[in-house]
Amino acid sequence: MEEVTVEDLLMRYAAGCRDFRHILIEYDNLSGAELQGIDLRDARFIYVNLSCINLIHCRLGAEFSYCNFRDANIESCDLNYARFFDCDLRGANTSMCDLTCTAFTRVNLQGTKLGGSGEDPCKFWDVVRYDGVFLPGFNSSLYPRPVNTDRNDVF
Repeated sequence: MEEVTVEDLLMRYAAGCRDFRHILIEYDNLSGAELQGIDLRDARFIYVNLSCINLIHCRLGAEFSYCNFRDANIESCDLNYARFFDCDLRGANTSMCDLTCTAFTRVNLQGTKLGGSGEDPCKFWDVVRYDGVFLPGFNSSLYPRPVNTDRNDVF
């Protein structure tokens, strides 16, 4: 894994590089950056401010821990196997994304436009849904079916 600074990433991106697989960025600020078409598969971001970032048509199968994605535009991206731990995604737009096997753990999705498709479902652990409702434990849907407690249905 190559540790890079935001300044190095932005300089290489401006020079035409789009392949940033296997990078590590910690304790930095990419707020408001325009990074369309970037490939961040297998990258790691720890305590990075990604608020208002524009990531249209990107490959984001990365690990994001303690990151701020407030009001980020993550539209039409490949989020296959992306992992979000303790992140703030309030107000983010993830419409038209491939969400195959994307994991959200202790993530705030309030006001998020979470949309897209995928072959395998997302995984949600202790998340706040886009409507502000806290969903405890593990779920493969933001709207799990209620458990039927009517004993007449038990065989």
